[in-house]
Amino acid sequence: MALRREPHVLVVGGSDSSGGAGIARDIETISALDLRTCLAVTAVTVQTHEAVTEIHNLQPGLVADQMHAALQAKVAAIKIGMLATEQIIVAVADVLRQNPQIPAVIDPVLVSSSGWPLLDTGAIGALK
Repeated sequence: MALRREPHVLVVGGSDSSGGAGIARDIETISALDLRTCLAVTAVTVQTHEAVTEIHNLQPGLVADQMHAALQAKVAAIKIGMLATEQIIVAVADVLRQNPQIPAVIDPVLVSSSGWPLLDTGAIGALK
């Protein structure tokens, strides 16, 4: 199947099993603007609207590989949400440095709406 050439927004973030946040919501929002999405998942969460019970962070190299694959499409912008760890932040930043021509927006996710930490405590400094 040939890759579609229309502009995409690359969404980098976590998967929320409740569908209330994360990449699920980003896809809905971007689709409402008649744009296509491609994804790089940083973490898989097990949660309801009331609580987070598990977080499984992906390996930083896998996140970067997903981004590189997605960037084979015509990516017009990158939207970044949950990054989870300092190592993932570093991996994502490296891909961004390799693609300075693509505008990126970071909307860092620090805690869930139920108060569960979604970014490692030592990782905030890496966002700077």
